[in-house]
Amino acid sequence: MGHLQDILFVSLGLVVLDEIRFPNREPLTDVLGGSGAYATLGARLFLPHPLSRSLGWIIHVGNDFPEHIEDRLESWDATLTIEREPSKPSTRGLLAYEDTTFGRAETSPMIYQVLTKEFKYTTPILAIQDHGLESLSLLTSQAYHYLEAPHSITARLSSLLALRENSGILARPLVIWEPAPLSCRPENLQLCLDAAAIVNVFSPNHLELATLFGEPLSTAIDKGRIESLAVNFLDSGVGPDGQGIVIVRAGEHGCVIMARNVTPVWLPPFHKSRPGEGQNAKVVDPTGAGNAFLGAFAVGYLKTGSIVEAACLGSVGASFALEQVGMPEKSNNGEKELWNGTDVFSRLNEYRRSIGRTGDQPKYCAHQS
Repeated sequence: MGHLQDILFVSLGLVVLDEIRFPNREPLTDVLGGSGAYATLGARLFLPHPLSRSLGWIIHVGNDFPEHIEDRLESWDATLTIEREPSKPSTRGLLAYEDTTFGRAETSPMIYQVLTKEFKYTTPILAIQDHGLESLSLLTSQAYHYLEAPHSITARLSSLLALRENSGILARPLVIWEPAPLSCRPENLQLCLDAAAIVNVFSPNHLELATLFGEPLSTAIDKGRIESLAVNFLDSGVGPDGQGIVIVRAGEHGCVIMARNVTPVWLPPFHKSRPGEGQNAKVVDPTGAGNAFLGAFAVGYLKTGSIVEAACLGSVGASFALEQVGMPEKSNNGEKELWNGTDVFSRLNEYRRSIGRTGDQPKYCAHQS
């Protein structure tokens, strides 16, 4: 990977302070969220110290950003820059789980059968401005993650590439794009097809993909239909050379990885219900799992060049986002990092065995178990 100061991955998504409302219980406040936070988490899981310094992160916060959250982010030991707005509030959102048929699981008051949710911003958005990357080492990153509407990703990527070129950085980075959920409407389909042609990885979830094509959501878990819809993007062209990747994240149904002239590969989630269990007691809140998947995928793809191996990292990365409301807890056992008390690479090995990937295992870092 080169020098430890070299930047491997940067998410340019938002950092949001969420208020989360569940039926029949007190709301949670100041929960760290946002696509940028979760994508950075996914990458960080597979970049233990000192490789964590290769994770670039710039966040834009207001005058109310909690000190304890800032301390927690600093503890990740990424290459972190905090831009502050002394006269404005931080970006805040309201995430409301609204379905009245929710049932609280007997095993934990935090576990719900999640059916519907709504999200809205409650303060003006403090986005990351591309010019903020100029004075930092973040312009040299090998990969970038965005969550944007199709017209926005086109403008933002053009700006980023121009800044890199002006700085003498001619190599093209890996660009991963999640379409903004509210932009996934049939009238934006052509815009999304056009935008996918300038990125390397296009990754909607299965509901967003169905909505783009005007499909009824009741058919969104038909795996054959998901593949058929995704092929439209491959046929139109993903990536500047047409050899890009489509990843459709399908929640409890796993994900499908697709590329031109490659047989689609479905992978299951790490956490899945077992016979007789009903609801999986490990799954607490799905918020951010898709973002974490893509951050972990980026690290895996840059290190191995394999889209399937990268998606294994993505599936494991997503699992750590699911186990609690907000971010998992990091701790140390000697030189080994633990997240929620678990060694990430041990979980990766367990996942690989569970899906039959028992051949030679790539070495991701010096601390891999």
